[in-house]
Amino acid sequence: MAQSTASDAPPPSAGTPGDGRGLPVPGRWLGVGLLTVIYVLNYMDRQILAILIEPIKADIALTDTQVGLLTGTLFAVFYSIITIPVAMLADRMNRIWIIAIGCFLWSCFTGLSGLAVTFLALAIARIGVAFGEAGGVAPSLSILGDYFTPRRRVIAISLFTCASPMGIMAGAMAGGLISAEYGWRAVFYFAAILGIIAAPLLIWLAPEPPRGNYEKDAPGRPLSLPATVALFFRLPTLGWMALSCGFFAMIANGLITWMPAVLMRVYGASGQDIALYYGPVIGISLMIGLFSSGAIISWFAQRSLRAFAIVPAIAMLLCAPLFALALTADTWQMVLLWSFVPIALINFVVPPALTLVQNLAPPEARSTASAVLMLVLNLVGIGLGPLVVGMASDYFSREMGDDGLRYAMIISLVPIMILTAITLFIAATTVVRDHERVAAPV
Repeated sequence: MAQSTASDAPPPSAGTPGDGRGLPVPGRWLGVGLLTVIYVLNYMDRQILAILIEPIKADIALTDTQVGLLTGTLFAVFYSIITIPVAMLADRMNRIWIIAIGCFLWSCFTGLSGLAVTFLALAIARIGVAFGEAGGVAPSLSILGDYFTPRRRVIAISLFTCASPMGIMAGAMAGGLISAEYGWRAVFYFAAILGIIAAPLLIWLAPEPPRGNYEKDAPGRPLSLPATVALFFRLPTLGWMALSCGFFAMIANGLITWMPAVLMRVYGASGQDIALYYGPVIGISLMIGLFSSGAIISWFAQRSLRAFAIVPAIAMLLCAPLFALALTADTWQMVLLWSFVPIALINFVVPPALTLVQNLAPPEARSTASAVLMLVLNLVGIGLGPLVVGMASDYFSREMGDDGLRYAMIISLVPIMILTAITLFIAATTVVRDHERVAAPV
């Protein structure tokens, strides 16, 4: 655990948890960095399966529907089962330890994925990964809420959520390059070793902040699960943002899961092309979306809190036609070129949604409230996104062959982008009133 030094100690005028000023947390930026690294590994372990779809299908007979189950539904269901209990535990116990134990667990099961020789064995390994990863995001968001003041949380959360595109990029590059040289199983072993090393480093170096560090009121007793769920109905902004996150996750996971297969199956890209070009393009575009959304929303939110919903809504409306245009390109290079902007726009939804949960939920329920958001995001998004595209691909491919996959993506995902924008515009009508109700400083 990071230790305080004389120079790190808060000045005599520093506040205490519950007085609204808070205590400066020594080593908090190191904590942010380590939490981000853990989150990178979290997403890398998810992404490598999508990158390895084609070589795995060549080794283990799988349909696209089974791939959708592995990358989406099975993962989401079991991830969701454990997310809320773990988050409730994190609202009561040391959050750093919970994240580290989860990292170690999912890394072990990632390594077991490389040993699978049947669909059932691979499914069991991915379920184990889901159980471990359930202990990562919600406690991390709760920690960030106690590292920083409400005014700075959107920037910190934007930096943290950049881990997802970094993990996607790392997974694409490692998956493509390592599998080309050593086979697809070696990719899972490599990812497992990284996580097993990172878990103890988090325990030794990342500080656990005081709970409710920057809140005006001292944290009360942790809320029950029904009381936390009730927040999403009592404060309709949370409910609409949760629904928009579910739709967003359908789009993002459907795209990320199947785009490598589209480039390889429809356009003839090689595994090395995916590693060297797809990985950096999608990773950089997603990071640009996260960074720019955090900065843009933070600037507009100083003038109106409605920016938390209106800015991502406009981004989704722009994304729909641009994404459809990208998948009608003639070469995989042009698909990547035209995909850069819509992929960046997709990620405008994430930072404001996560920030609103931290701003509107009381400090004693932030991990659990984040887990409720993750529950919707995973069951609706991860659970349905890859599966819907996979089922549509199996249907269209009967008549269109390999080309059916890209049309399945267009027909499945573009309407959901419009639905996402609609839910965000509705959230914009309630966000000011809900902030006033909880008197959250912004």
